[in-house]
Amino acid sequence: MVPKLVYLDTNLWNRLLDQGADPTELLAELKRRDATLVLSAQTVYELTRTFHSSPTRGMELFRYLMIYIDVGVVGTYDNMDLLRNEVRALYARADSVEAYFNTSEYGLLKSEVARLAEGNLDDRVATFSAGRTEFATTSREQQKAHFEKRPDVKERLLAVPKSGLGPWLDEQVHSNVGAAMLTRHLIRIYESTETDAAISTALGLLQHPASRIAKALVRADLYSNWRCAHRGSNPRDLVDDMYHVLNASYADVYATGEGGQKDYASLLLSQRTRPEFYDDCTNLAEWLVAI
Repeated sequence: MVPKLVYLDTNLWNRLLDQGADPTELLAELKRRDATLVLSAQTVYELTRTFHSSPTRGMELFRYLMIYIDVGVVGTYDNMDLLRNEVRALYARADSVEAYFNTSEYGLLKSEVARLAEGNLDDRVATFSAGRTEFATTSREQQKAHFEKRPDVKERLLAVPKSGLGPWLDEQVHSNVGAAMLTRHLIRIYESTETDAAISTALGLLQHPASRIAKALVRADLYSNWRCAHRGSNPRDLVDDMYHVLNASYADVYATGEGGQKDYASLLLSQRTRPEFYDDCTNLAEWLVAI
């Protein structure tokens, strides 16, 4: 029997440490309920930001995380690797997508966390942080410039009420607009100039029943544009937060302590992933077992 997969936002890994949750006991209790936790490469690199403010806390956090890996959690890919795997599944005519690490990849994840638990950071950490910051900044600037050049686009977005946002997203994902958005992601990650091939792949992914991250990426872009049009701008951390929500696309549950994500998590994820929001009013380990 496949266990229920519970993906934790980075804030909840910190909460587990602060509350002194025993990893072995928590995972054993989840296993009794046919569930387990999911840890992604994305989460690992996001948690390395802790070293910038407190190297001691960073080492403590990764030593704690190492216990979960030793006991056994499920490892999953970063969003762009998930998208690449969806492309492979599309052209292999596969009914499922490789979303979780095999034994070898899990071993690499374990080695990476063990290295970080000793405080050994390398250039990849700095590159990751700089890349994410640049991507978020560039996205906000491009969004603002696009609205300035195309006021008609902003007007169309303003015509979509919040109450109709879900159906509108469903419609747009399978439109030419959705295909164009996904095409840009494919061209970026493959560093390709083959636009026709990227368009064909995008259309195929948006029609493929097994693909989740492709559709979620488009929904995130659409939601970001809609929100910017209605609010005048988006917060600097929205891109990072949405990116993390999307990383849970192949989990059964996305658990977070960020209440602000209630506005959009369910809009980005498919119905196969259920968002749950921790309110800090109960013990986190007990809450995870109960959801």
